[in-house]
Amino acid sequence: MHKLVDQLFFELQRPVTIESRDFELLAYSGHHDQTDEVRMRTILSKRASAHVFQYLHEHGWMKKIEQADGVVSIPPLPDIDLGARAVVCLKHGGKVYGYLWVQASFHDLTEEQRKRIEDVAKEAAHMLHEQIGKRYKRQEEINDLFLRFIQYRDISERDVQMEAQLLGVTLPSSFAVSALYVQKNEKKDDIRQYVTFITRTTHVPTFFIEHHHPFLLIVGGTPTQRPIDVVKMIITKLQQDFRCEMDRDVIVGIGNEYNGLQRLRDSYKEAMEVIHLKRHMDEYLPHAYGDLGIYRIIPFIYEQYKQRRYKNEALTKLKKHDEQHGTDFLHTLRAYIQHDCNIKQTAESLYIHPNTLHYRLKRMQAITNLPLHDFEQRMMLYIDLLLYKYKEDVVDEQQK
Repeated sequence: MHKLVDQLFFELQRPVTIESRDFELLAYSGHHDQTDEVRMRTILSKRASAHVFQYLHEHGWMKKIEQADGVVSIPPLPDIDLGARAVVCLKHGGKVYGYLWVQASFHDLTEEQRKRIEDVAKEAAHMLHEQIGKRYKRQEEINDLFLRFIQYRDISERDVQMEAQLLGVTLPSSFAVSALYVQKNEKKDDIRQYVTFITRTTHVPTFFIEHHHPFLLIVGGTPTQRPIDVVKMIITKLQQDFRCEMDRDVIVGIGNEYNGLQRLRDSYKEAMEVIHLKRHMDEYLPHAYGDLGIYRIIPFIYEQYKQRRYKNEALTKLKKHDEQHGTDFLHTLRAYIQHDCNIKQTAESLYIHPNTLHYRLKRMQAITNLPLHDFEQRMMLYIDLLLYKYKEDVVDEQQK
């Protein structure tokens, strides 16, 4: 690989770099005085920086490069200190293995030179297929092993340990599972590559199951790093470095951390439970299952209520009044209980005057008798309010 880039550099007298699909530096040539900052930082850190990776994805350059059959011209991009580039996607058998970058303007290259770049790219793609194709296949086999263990009961922990040993993998003693549900199909490829990029920079056992949706991250621990902390770090980087909007672009669920492979299924179920709740509750919920609090029991209570055909008559009356008169009593009541029946805090959260809140509470009491002076009754009332929104979303989804 290094001989290829050195030869191409000699022929073109332009700096040449080959990077993997997740922008890990694989080979680079010598350079001249006009080498830009992006190339220098890539060589020093052995991979492109996150903001360069994100910018090229966000502005559609990576999609254009991967869909092209030949050399793609990238103009100078001062926002990321990137000079002009001629780039070819390294593809073999329809699979993307990386990219060949030449620090040159497309128009500064002759047609013969561009043809030479394409020929070298084909040779490099074949070499990468031979070198890392087996590694990719092994990684896919490991990921499939985890997925089978998580989702099906026909494979035991002992079977997983034996198959992992055959694949040359030492399984860590502790795990946490995170699920990432991408809201928009057009975002899936970008987020898949973002997560791949981030996980390559971690120094813990990380398994990214990208052919499953939601995407799954299985993170192992080390003596110095807990799996749950690593997962949270990955999510933070996804949000900050790649500007992914949580609960809009991608919904994240994180299961509890467990010791022992057998509990991996529990962590997976918990992560999926968070995803389920976030998709059916119109409000902010924490990413980690352990931080959900009362929301963890909402699906179970809903099933019990459904079996017994239970209805809260007081809330039914208020809901009917809201629908008929355009009032917002259910939302007001929920905010009031959330703020421990504090008039000032509730009014501020609703952006209304305290007198307006007093009036609404008086009207609600006139419509139906609400047990607001008893803590346990208030608690049950609050759970029923949560169930109203959850029930509506679940029923709506089932009818789609």
